[in-house]
Amino acid sequence: MWCHGLLFGVPVFGLMLFRMFPLPIALATYVPLSAVSFWLAVVVMRSLRSPVSTGAEALPGRAGRVVTMDGDDIFVQVDGELWRARSDEPLAPRQPVDVLALEGLTLTVSPRLAERVRPRTGDPCH
Repeated sequence: MWCHGLLFGVPVFGLMLFRMFPLPIALATYVPLSAVSFWLAVVVMRSLRSPVSTGAEALPGRAGRVVTMDGDDIFVQVDGELWRARSDEPLAPRQPVDVLALEGLTLTVSPRLAERVRPRTGDPCH
């Protein structure tokens, strides 16, 4: 709500300066005031359009690391938080992973692309 006052209110109420002061003084005050109001409106609009950086919506695409594996239970650390995870591919402790999705409180992860096992060059089997 305050952004409406910033975007529209300041320039509109600034027009009162022209009734109270001579034209050069009113203009010298009104132009910078309107410029600051417009600049702040642009900053606010950019921040509203920026991608989500927190919460559950921000987890897919983040990187993490496998902390422990106990049977089917996998725990990964993402941004300092410990999460239960599942993966269709085998994982090892301390292995870097990418978060694919969040279902409830369980992350779906896969090994990082750079960390996946690659065949050695010159290996006759591959």
